Amino acid sequence: MSRKFMVVPLLIIVLLALGVAITPQGRNMTGRLVSWWRGADDKAVTDNVRSAFALSKRLSAYAIEVSTSGGVVALTGQVPTEIDKELAGTVARDVPGVQTVDNQLQVQPGLKPSEASVREGMRISDLEIRANLSEQLLASEALKGQNLQVSVENRIVTLNGQVDNPVQKAGAEQLARSLSNVVDVVNNLKVANPAAGQNETPGAPGVSRDMDLSNRVLFALFQAREDFADVGTIKAASRDGAVVLTGAVVSRAERALAERIARDVEGVKSVSNQLSVSQK
Repeated sequence: MSRKFMVVPLLIIVLLALGVAITPQGRNMTGRLVSWWRGADDKAVTDNVRSAFALSKRLSAYAIEVSTSGGVVALTGQVPTEIDKELAGTVARDVPGVQTVDNQLQVQPGLKPSEASVREGMRISDLEIRANLSEQLLASEALKGQNLQVSVENRIVTLNGQVDNPVQKAGAEQLARSLSNVVDVVNNLKVANPAAGQNETPGAPGVSRDMDLSNRVLFALFQAREDFADVGTIKAASRDGAVVLTGAVVSRAERALAERIARDVEGVKSVSNQLSVSQK
């Protein structure tokens, strides 16, 4: 196609655009398009601010209304303290696309979270507890291959299914009770061999007794997990009250702490600390 024939269509498009711009109907159409575009941006900003509030455990408990016009976010509703009001403004201001925040939140001391937010918070807490416990049960060497079902309601854990021996039943309950936010545990686990570990020959090594002691040491370490970079790297084995700690920790302080915790467990006669220190 020659350059002449290419220029003609472009000239026609420019003339049509100018005609739209100078006529009342054209200006009206252009205004509607600009308003629609800005409205879409404002809706996206509003949705993002609401999502940010939903991620805050502190703010999600209260009914905060959000509206946006031209990048200006208006917050209305009630919160219990000035700190919550300031927090809401800061969270909103940090959302991309927000130009400024008109914080009209009213402070009402003693305001309680809405029932809907309490229910939703409890539902999420139950789901998190179930996921965390399921992960712990799968990671437990002593409970591998066992038929376990976990349900959680109002932060109360219910264990159903079957395990091989009483030590495993107690171990599963210990794991559940060790999780944060758990208020109680209903242990409905059935035991396939209730007499396991109860009819040992005096003086002979008791496998189930050793496993129970190992589990109790690991449980004691798990309870102090906040003091370790990764308590899951520590392994414990026992025989006749003698506990061996293996694995890796990140400092000598962690190594010493693990040994002290193990020695404090009832039934432990000695501790062989074979933990290695690997600086990260």
